[in-house]
Order: sequence, then C-alpha cells, then structure tokens
Amino acid sequence: MVGKQSNLLDANANVPNTRVPCPYDPSHSVDLHKLKRHMAALCNARPPEIWPTYTAPDCNVALLPPGYTHDSFEEAGALWKEEGLGKADPRLMLKPGDLTYMSATSRVFSDWAPPEASTSQKHEKQPLDRQSVERLLKPVVLSYLRSVEELSAESDAEQCSLSELLIRVRCSEEFPTDVRSHSALDHKRLIKANQKHAQQQASIVGHLEKRGLLDSKYAFIEFGSGKGELSVYVHAAVVAANPDTAPDSRVYLVDRKVFRQKFKVDQQDNGARKTQDHQDSSQQLERINIDIRDFDLASLEGLRATDPLTGNPVLRPIIAYSKHLCGGATDLTLKCLERYQQAGGHIAGVAIALCCHHACRYSMYVDHEYLSTAVASHSTESRQWSHDQRSDFRHLASMTGWAINLPPPVSPGSAFEKDSEPAHYSGLSYAQRVCAGHAVKRFLDIGRVRFVRRQLGMDDAELVYYTLRTTSPENLALFATDLKH
Repeated sequence: MVGKQSNLLDANANVPNTRVPCPYDPSHSVDLHKLKRHMAALCNARPPEIWPTYTAPDCNVALLPPGYTHDSFEEAGALWKEEGLGKADPRLMLKPGDLTYMSATSRVFSDWAPPEASTSQKHEKQPLDRQSVERLLKPVVLSYLRSVEELSAESDAEQCSLSELLIRVRCSEEFPTDVRSHSALDHKRLIKANQKHAQQQASIVGHLEKRGLLDSKYAFIEFGSGKGELSVYVHAAVVAANPDTAPDSRVYLVDRKVFRQKFKVDQQDNGARKTQDHQDSSQQLERINIDIRDFDLASLEGLRATDPLTGNPVLRPIIAYSKHLCGGATDLTLKCLERYQQAGGHIAGVAIALCCHHACRYSMYVDHEYLSTAVASHSTESRQWSHDQRSDFRHLASMTGWAINLPPPVSPGSAFEKDSEPAHYSGLSYAQRVCAGHAVKRFLDIGRVRFVRRQLGMDDAELVYYTLRTTSPENLALFATDLKH
C-alpha cells in the first residue's frame, strides 16, 4: 500500500515529502519532489515522444474557449480545468516543490490554490436560489416536452409554472423500449450472477444485428472501450454472421487510459479453455490509446484502402458504438464521426449508450445552436463562446444527477415518511427533481439526435430505451444507420 501523504521532510529536496496524484493519470500518486522525473521518464501514461499520425490536438472540441491557444495556465487554467481541457503540460511545471504550481490547472491540486482562487471557486459552487432554478429549468423542460410531443407549439404552456410542467414528464416512457439479445452473450449470461452488464451488451449487439450492421465489410470502432469486453462480443457476432469473410473485419478499441487487466480476447469468460476463434480474434482487435478529443479517425492507417475499380484511396465504412461513453465523451465522438465523414469516410451505423450527463461540458456539446433555443445566450452567434450560457449549462448538467439519485433513507415514523421532505435549495420535491433531471438529460440527448440527423445525414437517428430501468437507470441509447452507400 502506498500512503497518500507523509509529513517527513526530504533532506535533499528541502520540500515536504507529500504524495500527490500524477497529472498524467490521477489514479496513481508520486512523491512531489520526484514528480518532475516521474513525468519526464517514468510514468506509463505520459504522452509519447512521437505522436501517432492520427493525433490532432483538440480537433473534436466543438467550441474552444477564447484565448485557449495563447493564454497561460495562470490566466485561464481554472476555466480549462472545468471544461475538461486542462492537460499535463510543460507550462504547469513552475518550480519543483512549489506547492502552488498546479493550483489553476488540475482539480487534484486544488487544495494548494491561492486563497483568492479558492474563494472564487467556492463562490461559483454556491447553489442557485429558487428563482434562478425555475429560470433555468422552465425553458429546457418546455423544449423537451415539445420535442416528445407532450405539448403543442401553439399551447399556452409558457404560462404554466415549473411544477405544472414537471407533472407532464414521463420518465422512461417517451421513447420506444426495445430490449434485445444476441447468442454471442449466451455463455456469459449463463455464468454471471450479476446480469446487468451482460444484458446491456447483449441488447447493443442485438440492435446492431437488427439494423444489419454485423457485416465484415465494416470496420468497427468502440469509443471509450475500457477493457474491451463489448468489442469481443461484437467481433464474435460478426464472425458468426460472416464465417467466410470474418478475417477481413477489423475492430478498433479507443480509450485514453491504458488498462492493466484487459478483457482477455483469447479466452472465454471464467478462464475457460482457449478456442481457435478467440485466438484469431486477438489478431483482429487493435487498441488505440488516445483521448477522443484529439483523435483524427480519418488518419488511422487501418481505415485506409484502395478502390478496386478506380485505384483511388478510400476510407473504409465504419460502425461506431459504445456502452459507457461518459458525458462530453459522447459529444467528442459525434464530432469525431463528423470529421471522418468530411474527410470522405462513410458512417454506416451508430450505437451509443448515453450516460453520465453531469459530465457534459459546454465546450464539447455538439449543437450550440440547439442549446441557444432554451438556454439564454448573450452571444449573437451560436458558434461564439458565451460565458453566461456556459455558466447556465454547468448548472443544468449538475441537475441531471437528480434523475438517478436515490431518495434520502427513511426511518420508520420519521417526518419524511409522513410526506414531509427536507428542504432542498431548488424548492422542488424529490419526485419533481427526478422529473426535472430526466427532462434535462433528454433535452441534451435530443440535441445529439438533431446533430446526427443534420450533420451526419442519418435521418433515421433515434433514441431507444435499450434496457430496462431496473437493469440500469442509464438505459437510453442513440441508434442510427445509413446503408445507402
């Protein structure tokens, strides 16, 4: 076990021997006075000396903050951190042992921020008053209800209170429910006591099959792949559907983290004996370690091919999918697909399970024009940064957590049990907060569907409840196909 902190002094460095999270990968820590050497030569998560050809920094960020290319960390570091844009960078290394050197760059060092910076950050996190909550939520809930046809555009709903609008929110009922399965997951479902992940994976693979996307002529890209378990089953399904052409299929697993305990692509669940099929699959799955925000998909060598008729270089048609693509990562993926299409590539299918809306970021959200229809902006152009709109977006994103939070524990005979809830800063009851959070989540997802239809030209893009809420509260997925090419 590695201690988190030590009060011992290092005689040579003359600085506290404090352990701090690594800026490249906060999942591990290092002595502060050894941090510079660790980042330069020892950390396995450090950037490569030579970047792969498919790296294009920040290419998939929809809207970069003003001054992002030339401001210093001291001037704009807090903003970059909040937007998920703060990277480990030589500029953050001021002086070895200087306890303020990361204060404006990464949340893991925020305890060492100068007092004035800490005070400012704490002020921004103060909860809104009830009037501000209604001002923010009402236009968003109205937009959501009209999108799912719970309200007509001509109705006088603007005169309704927020509480009256929330009564009309139908959680997990406004979009079709289609829970599917696939034989590729049969073995796992037999041996796993916890069926949650198996059911989700089986439904995603089943939806790919339903839409005719399990074809070896496509390259399969899993964004936010983690250990790669879903891709193993997708590949198994492709092999089963295309036994003669399966060796031509390729699967790419994209994730910014390096996982030690990768899902074994060459063996069955529970350590069963290896099979030839699974040994072959390990040669057709390739890991791409990169942040999606920097991923230029069209520059990936494996996706380049030659047209047999014309001899011209072409890009392979792809299927993009994911089971756990948190918040802003979904938006980065959609922008990545847009860039691939603009480069001449064809996107035959999209299957993305949507989750973690609290992690959405204003700079990454794909459709700021749509956002401006319900979230006030003082900018005259939808493609221009608005600090006021960004502030409202951050509050709305935090409210999405209400949709899946459990109510406070109830003890027999308590006041809460007698329909008297503790006061909440929003002025909303627990049930109202669940509906409000749900409406904000679906508002953001509807904007993503609009982007896929308009920018990617996939007119059949839809939102589907692909698994039951009892299986997972994050049970909505975005599906789209374009098989015309």
